[in-house]
Amino acid sequence: MRNKQTKKSVFMLSHLESGFTFVTTLISIVVLVFSIPFVSYLLRQVSVDNTMNDVSVGQFFIFMRNEVMQAEEIKLYPHQLKLSMHNGDEATFEKYGNLIRRQVDGTGHEIYLRDIKDITFSPFSYGFHIIITTMKGEKYDKKIMYYP
Repeated sequence: MRNKQTKKSVFMLSHLESGFTFVTTLISIVVLVFSIPFVSYLLRQVSVDNTMNDVSVGQFFIFMRNEVMQAEEIKLYPHQLKLSMHNGDEATFEKYGNLIRRQVDGTGHEIYLRDIKDITFSPFSYGFHIIITTMKGEKYDKKIMYYP
């Protein structure tokens, strides 16, 4: 019999030719099965609430701007805003518990924003400034202009 000599090749990293065995495949599956719950737990812990808060507060500011654009008269109080509308109704925005609600002529209960610690309205020459503090301590502010 002839002895075969292995030639040195650029592509050979080692002389092991066993490949994957059933045991290594099982170990890979076990590691994968045990790591998936931890990965899903870590993904759930990623802060999605902050972006949802940002979006809802931004949407509130858009609603507020639209209401001010439709108002004929605006009355500002430190924690309340009253808008007199073209049809004679008076819309009131105020903090109610941990909500910001809108009432029309003192009736109704339309929720505009949740989980609010404080809301402050302050006037300036061409509009007013809204400062919202959430239950988590985040502050949002917006300057809304009066529209003639």
